[in-house]
Amino acid sequence: MTRADAAPGQVRGRRARSWHAGAVKRVGWGLGDQALSSMTNFAVGILVARSVSVSDFGAYALAFSAYCFILGISRALATEPFAVRFVIGEPEDLHRARAAVTGVALLTGVAFLAMALVLSQMLTEEYRSLAVCLGVSLPGLLVQDSVRQILFGAGRGRSAFNNDLLWAALMAPAFAGVILSGNANSATLILAWGAAATVAAIVGCFQCRVVPGIRLINAWLNSQRGLWAPFLVEGVAINGAQQIVFFAIGGFVGLSAVGEMKLALVLLGPVNVLVQGLGVVAVPEAARALAFGRSRFLRVTSVFSLVVACGALLWGLAVLLLPASWGAGLVGRGWLTASVLVLPLFLVQVFNGAKTGAAVGLRGMGAAKRSMWTRMATSSLVVILSVAGAAVAGVQGAAWGLALAAAFNAVLWYLQFRNVMAQYPFKTAKSDFARRTAGRSQAGEVGGPR
Repeated sequence: MTRADAAPGQVRGRRARSWHAGAVKRVGWGLGDQALSSMTNFAVGILVARSVSVSDFGAYALAFSAYCFILGISRALATEPFAVRFVIGEPEDLHRARAAVTGVALLTGVAFLAMALVLSQMLTEEYRSLAVCLGVSLPGLLVQDSVRQILFGAGRGRSAFNNDLLWAALMAPAFAGVILSGNANSATLILAWGAAATVAAIVGCFQCRVVPGIRLINAWLNSQRGLWAPFLVEGVAINGAQQIVFFAIGGFVGLSAVGEMKLALVLLGPVNVLVQGLGVVAVPEAARALAFGRSRFLRVTSVFSLVVACGALLWGLAVLLLPASWGAGLVGRGWLTASVLVLPLFLVQVFNGAKTGAAVGLRGMGAAKRSMWTRMATSSLVVILSVAGAAVAGVQGAAWGLALAAAFNAVLWYLQFRNVMAQYPFKTAKSDFARRTAGRSQAGEVGGPR
């Protein structure tokens, strides 16, 4: 065999090894970053739980849930289309896309700030300051998340980790100042959390070498409508369902019940190390795996599901076996009533983990509309079963309703994934994939002022 004959096989081997090494590195930084983020959120949840009453913690849970809803909107409009279409491309196009993404995040935060100020006037005095503090924090929170997603999309996981590490470090003096002042409540603690995020967002813009491009927003929304519109509906369905569940529990049982569910979720929170850690790299990795054919794509998506489901199972069992005194020592006396919710809620995480690969795979294949309709169906099932459970059996009924819905939803996601994958025209040449992906992000899609 001549050297020329061996060259193609050697090149393919080097490409495969390079892809595996790069994927492991990117996923590793994603998990490391989310480990940091989840531990930070875990610590913040415990700090708030121990600093305020159960009722005030319930109000904090609703405010945090509202933030997650708004974050989902920002991601659907900006960073999720970016992850699908701008994995690779020309430097000028990528820079313009990054500016547009951060601009969308900033404008979304400002818009919801205005809404929070208006809404605060309709609330009682007790919760008015909470709405204002959350609104003021939103621009910084959303921009910080956007630069984090941009860094991961560019394969710069270490930089994203450093930015989240900075945010965590800044939280310490911010929270200490609030607690030492004697004014610790859900509103002031959220404001401290948001202030630290705002500083990290500014630093993140320097890391990305980008200034939020307000003038690029219109071009971005027009060019990416085919993705952000279904992603937005999907995000609203996810977070809207969560909002309805929490508010239904609050309406049927009371804010204390919301606080109990949040306490259980706080101790189950480390599962987010896997869910969110893989989430920031999963869609780009699935998109890259498409270049190597059906088998590798299926293997990658299956690994995502297996890792998240097994991680959720192991951590859930650990929390389930946790002595009551340990749980009370971590999150306070509210754990004595919240502990009965652990079993159904950790089953929710296991079933949700099992469908991770299917959800990621649909997005990686660009099946945004199929993903949207699936999400709408599954979110409707979540609302129906959990609200019915809350009406019949209180907070425990709601938790078991969520578990049942998650089991049905895992099956539905895989049925949709199988149908789309059977029709997808898989590529086998990496160069074809590179040309196709770069072609979807050529100049003009995110064009600036001419």
